[in-house]
Amino acid sequence: MIFTLAWSQVRSHPGRLLAIVAAVVLATGFLAATATFASTSDEGLRLTAAAPLTTADIVLDADDTVHDPQWYQAAAGVRGVRSVDPQYARTVSVFGGDRRGSANVQSIPATASVRWFTVDEGTWPSAAGQVVADRRTLTDLGVGVGAHLDFRQGTAAPVPVTVVGSADLGFRPLTGSDYRFYAAASFFAGDTPPAALLTVTDRDRLAETVDAVGRALPPGATATDASAAADAAAGRFAGGNTQLVVLMLAFAAVALLASILVIANTFQVIVSQRVRQVALLRLVGGHRRQVSRVVLAEAAIAGSIGAVIGAVAGVGLGYLGAGLLDINGGGLAVNPIVLALCVLTGVGATVVAAWAPARRATRVPPVRALQEVPDALPAQVRGGRRLVAGLILIGLAVGVLGLAAIGTSLPLALVGGVLLAAGLLTALPLGIALLLPPAARGLERFGVAASLAGSNLRQNARRTASATMAVVVGAALITGLAVASASGRATVEADLEARYPVAVSVHTDGAAIDDRTVRALSGITGLTTATVATSAATFPAAGKPTPARIAALPTDVAGRLAPELSASTGDPVLLVPASYLTARGLTDGAPLTVTAGGRDLRFTARGSRLADTTGQLLGVTTGDVLTAAGVRTVPTTVWGTAPGGFDRETLAADVNAVAARDAGVEVGGGVTEGGDIMNVLSILLGLSLGMLAVTVVIALLGIANLLGLSVIERTREMALLRALGTRRSRLRAMVAVEAVTITLVGTVAGIVIGVPVGLVGVIAAVGRQAEPVIMLAWPQLGLVLVAAAVTGVLASLAPARRATRIAPAEGLVR
Repeated sequence: MIFTLAWSQVRSHPGRLLAIVAAVVLATGFLAATATFASTSDEGLRLTAAAPLTTADIVLDADDTVHDPQWYQAAAGVRGVRSVDPQYARTVSVFGGDRRGSANVQSIPATASVRWFTVDEGTWPSAAGQVVADRRTLTDLGVGVGAHLDFRQGTAAPVPVTVVGSADLGFRPLTGSDYRFYAAASFFAGDTPPAALLTVTDRDRLAETVDAVGRALPPGATATDASAAADAAAGRFAGGNTQLVVLMLAFAAVALLASILVIANTFQVIVSQRVRQVALLRLVGGHRRQVSRVVLAEAAIAGSIGAVIGAVAGVGLGYLGAGLLDINGGGLAVNPIVLALCVLTGVGATVVAAWAPARRATRVPPVRALQEVPDALPAQVRGGRRLVAGLILIGLAVGVLGLAAIGTSLPLALVGGVLLAAGLLTALPLGIALLLPPAARGLERFGVAASLAGSNLRQNARRTASATMAVVVGAALITGLAVASASGRATVEADLEARYPVAVSVHTDGAAIDDRTVRALSGITGLTTATVATSAATFPAAGKPTPARIAALPTDVAGRLAPELSASTGDPVLLVPASYLTARGLTDGAPLTVTAGGRDLRFTARGSRLADTTGQLLGVTTGDVLTAAGVRTVPTTVWGTAPGGFDRETLAADVNAVAARDAGVEVGGGVTEGGDIMNVLSILLGLSLGMLAVTVVIALLGIANLLGLSVIERTREMALLRALGTRRSRLRAMVAVEAVTITLVGTVAGIVIGVPVGLVGVIAAVGRQAEPVIMLAWPQLGLVLVAAAVTGVLASLAPARRATRIAPAEGLVR
């Protein structure tokens, strides 16, 4: 009976529940998107990190002590092994058209069943000079199947290759290179394969076969279950994905709280509209519990509809988010149990939000069935226990955020943000109510319509504060992210400039650099270049971090990039990589003897990033020092510096276009490293901003609900105003002023809250890697205020239209 009555109400007045359904769709969609993103990205990371392992049964690995190119053949004679395919890999420089970059070349298994992708155009490579490329590589290089490219490995001469096929992998493998190619085993002649892939005849005896293969391998080689190896490889790359999932869950929790506010306000509107109906139900014998159950049943119906729609939409949104980050290569993955929990959460949140309005409906006396005057909600905000509880939560959140900033802990910062949101939702309505009287006095200066709007907002402070809270939540989240974005970008830029004093380094392996390349680099807009001469040198050995050349800086370049070179009064200063000093056990300022040009030169060694962030390990001194010592140098390098805040993507494209025409040079410097970091930051921020857009929609629904309730409760007032000659345009203006005031008050409060939260987030996220740079995004904050005003006007359209339709005679009837 109760469900039947509730369902009849839903079918008879579906418009009443539209705002509730929309709010539940957004909140549940946020949760479902997070769950889908997590499961889809997990599968995608597994494929991205270890795609070749997904088609094999056993993987063999050899360490640096294995030098026999045929070491993997020992596994072929083990009983139960069906096939053995060595896995080769090379890193080369690729030249194609006006592009160049680093490329990873992997071997293609000879066993067809072990190949983890298919060729969608062309053929498989069959000779040493043939390769297959993935579609992204061909697109980035601007070439197609049949193109002729040049590969160069180390100091070897360039080797021509032909692209004979292409494959659409559906994801970007984690190779650490710009481009990806695949070749037959003949391409890697003379190499020792670091791994091999095996298939077995009986997977039920896989563990036994793995043990037998492990015993047959030479020292330094191991055998592992390929599935376990793939899981381990994916786990090594899951850190960033986990942090993003936690961030999305925090946003989902706050969005759910904001939705609960909107749902509660909407049910207050519904109860106010149905006072006579509820009273009539009581008059014919309905118990208070039955009345409450009818309202809660309507909430459950609306919540179920919204939750199901939101879950479906969230699945698509989560998959799209994983696609934006190139980690959806494993296909769509959805956990039915988690998705069901998202739906139940949406339904539960709707019922919880409707509990207070349902309880209020039970207080309607039966005698109200004979009246038509709407039942006004309590006008004023009460403090008491809610205020105390909210202040306690806010205090706890401030403490947690402080600890997050001190300890640079992003998870702790997210916990603090959620606690702060809960505390503000509890305590802030009273603070907003205190702001309404001065706001109303300010509106009196802008005419009759504004004065009436201010008076209504002040007299109905409780309702106004509830609707404003949805705006506060959205504004605080958007402001926090805008500030975090600006400060994070400034921090990354400053850190890159400090770590990479040279933005671009184009160098040869010791031969004189081509004058045409030097002139082309000097013509790049925004790049200040200088030609640097170097000389071969012998440093005391320290393993891999040992430099092999000395750079002789011109005087003007040394003054700009390395003023410390002129700070010594004893032996001349030689800048060396800090890792080299550590490997040699030397302290900064220790004496160091280097052989160059057949002469032993004595220096004072100092660690410097200038010596190891340009793509080379160098010793760096001034040209005068080497000239005085009689050491001959050759112009092998061009260093370029750029002004702060330069466009890294554009500069990298311009430099690579020049380097693509000279196969004898390599590109290094901050532009290569910085571009990757900034791209990842832009993707993450773009995804987060897109998801935060739902809070704007939630805020708009909340304001529209408030204004709708205002029009219902003030029917007699508006009818009387119309009877006294008030024009419809003035009524529209009054409603619009109320809406804009709500959005601006909520937005200002949100900005005040969001700015420090955003700064704490930046400090917690990057504080351990770099010195945080505080930067407020003033243009973005201005746009937030403009967007708030526009949102208010849009939210007022439907209520204003309803207000202008009230006939003047209704003021005399009711």
